[in-house]
Amino acid sequence: MKKIIHNLKQNKLLFLLTILILISIILGILFPAILSLSNKELIKESIKEFITSIDKNNINYITGMITSLTNNILVTISIWILGLSLIGIPLLLIIIVLKGFITGFSFVSILLTYGIKGSIISIVYTIPNILNLISSFLLGYYAISFSLAIYKSIFKKEIRNWNLIIKRYIKLGMIFIVISISISGLEVYVIPKILSFL
Repeated sequence: MKKIIHNLKQNKLLFLLTILILISIILGILFPAILSLSNKELIKESIKEFITSIDKNNINYITGMITSLTNNILVTISIWILGLSLIGIPLLLIIIVLKGFITGFSFVSILLTYGIKGSIISIVYTIPNILNLISSFLLGYYAISFSLAIYKSIFKKEIRNWNLIIKRYIKLGMIFIVISISISGLEVYVIPKILSFL
């Protein structure tokens, strides 16, 4: 654990992103506390409706897959493209923070709906969000690193092998698109099966 903390401190960007993620998750967990009673009930009803549709096997898998793929791939491509410019860094940070917030909010929303007994359901339900968060975190880290490399090359005149760097960045984008597709498959086809079993 000490070694991990030491490595985080050595890598300032990684340390900053980790702190942002933790803060955003905590904010997501605390957010339901400030919601009105009517909004809390609305969230509970939405979750119960989703779980009920799973129990009755009343899920449109094709529509769900298209929606999930569109969202996940769009976020992945957006993060990748934002890494190509310096002005994209603030937007990258916002995307990562939002991912953390959604993960925390999703988890606590299930707990509010089903209580402590729903803790396993909460964990299973939020697995796709957690995986998307990790994916966005890692790609965001590389995207910001790429953006900072551009800055250093232009303003600090650092010499870099851009041919190699660009090839790696393109390959990285393709890998994360494949990861996004895999997460969508898990979210639409696997998680509902596990939830129906629970």
